[in-house]
Formats: sequence, C-alpha cells, structure tokens
Amino acid sequence: MIGARTLLVNPPRIGGIAFTRQGRCQEREEVLGTTKPPFTLALVAALLRARGAGEEFKLVDLTARDASVADLVTELDREGFRPTLIVFPSTTPTLDADVSALAPLKARYGARLVCFGPHASTVPAESMARAPEVDAMLVGEPEDAILQLSALGSWDEIDAIASATYRRGAQVVPARAHGTFRGLAEAPYPAWDLLDLSQYALPLVNAPYVIVETSRGCPYACDFCVAPIHQGHKFREKSAKALVDEIEHGYRTYGLTFFYLWGDTVTLNVKTFSAFCDELIARQLPIQWFGNARADNLQDLVFVQRLKQAGCWMLALGIETESEETRKDMMKRLDGQKIRIALKHMRTAGVRSFGFFILGYPGDTPASLTKTVDYAIDLDPDFANFYPAVPYPGTELYAKAKRDGLLASDDWSRMEYSYYLLKGNGLDEPTVMRAINTAKRRFYLRPAYLARHAGDVARLAKSKWKVVWHVGSRVVFGAPVAHAAPTMESDLTGGRPLASSRG
Repeated sequence: MIGARTLLVNPPRIGGIAFTRQGRCQEREEVLGTTKPPFTLALVAALLRARGAGEEFKLVDLTARDASVADLVTELDREGFRPTLIVFPSTTPTLDADVSALAPLKARYGARLVCFGPHASTVPAESMARAPEVDAMLVGEPEDAILQLSALGSWDEIDAIASATYRRGAQVVPARAHGTFRGLAEAPYPAWDLLDLSQYALPLVNAPYVIVETSRGCPYACDFCVAPIHQGHKFREKSAKALVDEIEHGYRTYGLTFFYLWGDTVTLNVKTFSAFCDELIARQLPIQWFGNARADNLQDLVFVQRLKQAGCWMLALGIETESEETRKDMMKRLDGQKIRIALKHMRTAGVRSFGFFILGYPGDTPASLTKTVDYAIDLDPDFANFYPAVPYPGTELYAKAKRDGLLASDDWSRMEYSYYLLKGNGLDEPTVMRAINTAKRRFYLRPAYLARHAGDVARLAKSKWKVVWHVGSRVVFGAPVAHAAPTMESDLTGGRPLASSRG
C-alpha cells in the first residue's frame, strides 16, 4: 500500500524565514505576526486516524519547530519510521525551496512525494515542470485525494484519482477534475494533539490558537485572489453545533481561548452565522475568535453586536483601495459607503478592525497610491496592512498583467508581499515598496494613533519583537528585504549539496 507509512510534513523555513502554507494563504510570518497552524495536514491526520485501516502516519511541522530536514531524518531513523508516502503543502513563492528541502527525503526512503496548495490548483502542469522530484500534485481540495492515494496498492493505480496531476515516466498527466472535500460537514476534530500548539502564538495576546474551519468556497470573483480557484465558488458551511463543538473541545482539552475562524468570508451567511453566535453564547465559553469578513455583511449593527457578544475579537476586511473604479476593475464588488458603515458598527460594538489595502494594482499611479493611504488614515481601522499587488499565476490579474505587458518579472519566489513585480503608470518595484513603507509610517506613527494604541504597541513589541524589528527596520530605516532563497542542504543519501529543484 502506498500509504503504509505516510509522512505529513510542513516544509522548513527558507533561509530562516517562516512562511504560512495553508489554503490560499502564502505569506511570511511578518505579514500578520504569526504563521498559521497547518490545519489541512492536521485534518488529514485526523481522517487517516478515523479510517483506522492499520496504516501508520506521522505529522511534523518543520517551520513551527524551526527544524531542518536533517533533524527530521534523525527523528525518523530513531523511531524506525520509514515513510512510503510524503505529503506536503506548498505555495507559489515557496515551491522551489520546499521541493529542494524535501527531495532528499524521497531519495533516502524511496517514498513518493506529493504536493498540494494554490499553485497546484491554479497552474498544475507548470508547477510540475518546476518540481521534477514531485510525483504528483493535487488540484483543488486535497483531503479526499490524499485518503484515496494512501490506500492505493501501487503507483500504477494513481489514474483512479481524478484530481491528481501526476508523472508517468517523462510524461505529466493532467488532472481530470477539481478536488472537493465531500466530508466537510462531518469532518473530524483535527489532530492538534500531534503538534505543539504553544508554537503558534497570536500577536498582541501572545496566546496559542488553532484554526476552526467554518466554510469553504467563495462566491465572489476578485481577480487577484486564488481562493475560488483553489476551493471553488460554491459556498459550503458547517453547522453551528459542529463549529461550537469544535471550539468547546479545543477549550476543554487544550485550554485554548483564541480561535481563528477559517473561511474566506466567515460572516457571509448572516442567518447561519447568527445561529453559530447563539450556540456559542448559550454555552458561555470564555473564548475569543477572529476571522475574515466583508464590509457589506456588517451593515446591521445588531448583528455586529451579536458577534461581539459571541466572543468576536477582531475581523479583517479587504478594503483594497480608495478608488471605486479600481475596485470594479478588481472585480471587488464593494461599495465605499458600506465600508464606512461596517467600520462604524465595529467601533460601536467593540470589535477590532484590520483593514487590508493593495498598492500598485494595474491603473494605479503614484498619486492614487497616496490617495489610498489618505483613505486608510481617514477610515482609521484599528490596524492596517498595505500590500503590493501580487500577480499569482492562474489568476485573472496575472493574465491581465501578461496580456497588457505589465509583468516585470515572472520569478515565482518573489510572488509574495515583499516584492512588486508589475510596472506601468510610473510605478515599479522601488516606487511601490517605498510607498508601502511610507504608508505604514503615516498610519502607525500618528500621535493620536500611538496614544490610543500604546498598550497594543507595547504588547506587540513584547510578544513578537523579532517580527516588529524586521518590519520596523524597513519602515523606518529602509532596510532591505531578506530574500527567501533555498538553502544548500547536503543530500542525505550521498553527501553532495542539493540546490534548488530547478537547478
């Protein structure tokens, strides 16, 4: 059986830099002050455990441990665990480095190497071409495919998995379908017991947290986002009881008091999310939660107050830009007046707000960047982050940039928030990244803001001082970004250095 001994592994840090590799999220730790727990791997571990077919599996998060593949090999050999299947998440900017790091495991144990993530869903053939050591990539949601793959008697049977893009000799066979997790509504509790939860600390409160998945799929069509490509447009959600059962289990078993409600827009269905709030309030659990929302879902003050009563600590809103016209170009159907109403309701209810803004979208100019920063300051959310427009392969933004000659670089390792890869209208990487540093200085160094959030600033500096130093040194002093390049690791089977998988 291919999955007689399955290793579920989150790859190591890249040049010392920690990345999140969870669903559509593919950012450095410094972006939100934390790397998210590997929810998908923990869920797959729970599914393998529930199947109880006698197969062995092991779950390891090398990023959270700040451990190397060599450290992992020492551990596997000590335990006598020789994997036959290695499954790992990856992202567009980390793919080359992740494969470079994990390929020695495949060579040492003769295991099949299988990957999933947004790159596998958006451009699987191109991703496979960049990673010749990878035997297969799973398109879409990976859970059912991993279970099916691990139960196969031999690799010759892999064509039975419709969502797998795989190698047959020198040929890459494309997937025939997009994977969808059919067991979402009845999913087991993730195998958080296999991880050290103290390694996932939430900024400001310095408390451990886990992900509680509320829903999948996004009915919106923002052209820069990989979420609907990865999980589809059909919105599917768990029941209120199932969600609160999961939260209560985390509180009573692990003492967790903070939870990340995981969904592209957790408040999308007001009726069912209100039922979740009612269930949570009825159980009187002393917990807090946070998640992503849309401003147009927060137009009813009574609903927002209900969120607060149910333990809502913070909601993140994708505001993106000052320009209504640019939001239309992004396919971001969001009215500016509704943004103001949502923020007003959140302030009234005592729910913290985190606004996200994109700088350098096609059509932006130096003047429009300044307008967006002025707009962010005028809106005055509790927290704000400013990102360069990132043209992830497979998105409409990428296609638009290619079509209009706006793509300055096609380097996947730089397709993340530390770089700007577009050009036009007087914008290039130095201009946009300077604008982002200026935006952060203008937003966070306002005397009124510092006075109002002095406690938050102190707690953040104490709980995440390394992150604060890295970001602050760039914002204040213009320090360069550390490039997340693959490190040279010795080949565990022969002692030769192993460079990037692309040579």
